[in-house]
Amino acid sequence: MSDLLELDLEKLEKRGINRYKAVLMASQEARFINDQIRLDILETTEKPTSLALKRLFEGRVVENDEGDIGS
Repeated sequence: MSDLLELDLEKLEKRGINRYKAVLMASQEARFINDQIRLDILETTEKPTSLALKRLFEGRVVENDEGDIGS
């Protein structure tokens, strides 16, 4: 499992996202997903953190020009 994570982190670093920025991006996305679940906008069986990491590695979570992170 850790080997797979290392490969994904290398892909993120190639996109200009270091490990620390990845943690911030994933945590903010997880909070956003959790808010959507609580408001009944999103239904999922996955945990918000797992879903956020999956979105991050798929490239669906981006950082905008102002430094804010959004999906």
